[in-house]
Amino acid sequence: MKKRQKASDVFRESKHVFGDGVPFEEAFPEIKEAKVVCVQKGDGVREASAERVYTSPRIGEFVDCSNPACYNGGFSVGQILRDMVRKKQTHLEDGRKCQGYEGSLKGRRKYYRPCFNHWDITVDVVYHEEETEESSR
Repeated sequence: MKKRQKASDVFRESKHVFGDGVPFEEAFPEIKEAKVVCVQKGDGVREASAERVYTSPRIGEFVDCSNPACYNGGFSVGQILRDMVRKKQTHLEDGRKCQGYEGSLKGRRKYYRPCFNHWDITVDVVYHEEETEESSR
């Protein structure tokens, strides 16, 4: 049986209006280092793999869902980082729902329901520059 595509697979195969994906350093030149800790809960999540830690420069655009029946599943960590950079945030604790749904292998038919998996996330960012939201107060 073929593996269902996850969010990062769909992203890689998509035609992007504003260009192709670039390395982390090029996408986020203002970030010196970043760490993203994700704890996934829901279908297909094994206790041993529930927590994942991603550090720059090996952070991708998406964190994928572990639900084997989910198509296009995961969430955009890239969007979280872009928002944090815009606001000059250094720390974020939040939750994200899976953007995927359970359906056919190629994702053309939605058979069941949205995927109900979700993540508790913690993101820490260190910028090259000194001025941050906390220090500018």
